[in-house]
Amino acid sequence: MKYDKKSIDYQLNIYNLQEMERVVPMTSLERKCIWGWVKKGHEVESNPWNYKDAYECPLNFLQAYRITYGYSSGPWDLWRGLETQGLWDDDLKCFRHHNDT
Repeated sequence: MKYDKKSIDYQLNIYNLQEMERVVPMTSLERKCIWGWVKKGHEVESNPWNYKDAYECPLNFLQAYRITYGYSSGPWDLWRGLETQGLWDDDLKCFRHHNDT
């Protein structure tokens, strides 16, 4: 499927990705993968694995990518504090609240 690169939605997705690149540390491979996802017409705030957070909201592509390839948290999440980090549930493919365990 061909996406209209002149559409407002497509341009907004590219803009959101550029903003994310300025703020979120990522590897060159992560950057390449997320650019591929967005260039196909998807939003940064979606993911192909349908992973969700503890509130049932979809994880953004980068968060889901990091979970898929084995590192769900890292130095990029330290500003939130450990008590805000949800626990990943492999069976449900989503984060759970700490008090749900």
